[in-house]
Amino acid sequence: MRWNRRGFGQANFLRFVAMVLLCPILLSAQATPPVVPSGTRANPAPAEPANTPVQSLTPPPVHVMIDAAHGGNESGAILNPALLEKELTLLIAQRLRQELISRGVQCQLVREGDGTLSNDQRTAIVNAAHPLLYVSIHVTSQGNGMKIYSAMLSAGGDDRGPFVDWQTAQSASLERSRWAQQQLVAVIQNMGFPVRSLTAQLRPLNNVTVPALAIEIAPTTGEVSQLASTGYQQMIAAALANSIAPVIPSLRMKGGGAP
Repeated sequence: MRWNRRGFGQANFLRFVAMVLLCPILLSAQATPPVVPSGTRANPAPAEPANTPVQSLTPPPVHVMIDAAHGGNESGAILNPALLEKELTLLIAQRLRQELISRGVQCQLVREGDGTLSNDQRTAIVNAAHPLLYVSIHVTSQGNGMKIYSAMLSAGGDDRGPFVDWQTAQSASLERSRWAQQQLVAVIQNMGFPVRSLTAQLRPLNNVTVPALAIEIAPTTGEVSQLASTGYQQMIAAALANSIAPVIPSLRMKGGGAP
């Protein structure tokens, strides 16, 4: 920024200088305690009530858990010698978190840094937090735009009492997952962005007990370098946030909220 002293005006400039010089004096005068005349008793400060209970702040529930795929010693796809899938998934997950928070959606990342997590560890983290929606982020050099996956479960899950079969744990939430999948695809299509809806036997989707989706992001230009573009990552994050935020109130409803 450039200082336009000429446009500011000489008189205004002198007033500005005077205020800068007088400001410390005025602040000092305000900070000086009033003098109490001799023989006069100053009003004592009100005592704080004894035994004031301390209110514990309960953290807000997690609406969406975002899982940046791969990490640590699992690089994922090597898109080019300097571009690894694990790095891009984390960048996009972080951008998506910020976009959702700005829309009032409470978010949490499954991994914050370049750590190694197995599918079982990821599932345990998500199922313990019990969010309204789990989103796994993947990146590929193949295809065009986005693919949004819901789980394809194998038949014959063996649930026993309170224990849910690990390979088909998604079964109770599958209807809600596919409803959310349809909503996301519809919103993103209305933006004019290429997106497809698919099902697949994916881990950890099959093991997650809440609505769960996997999102695979590809360039729209055929150039891998587009995936590393800050502008493209931000556009993807905003498009996903615009499609996820509207489904959260329905998922919060009892029974998962598919209307």
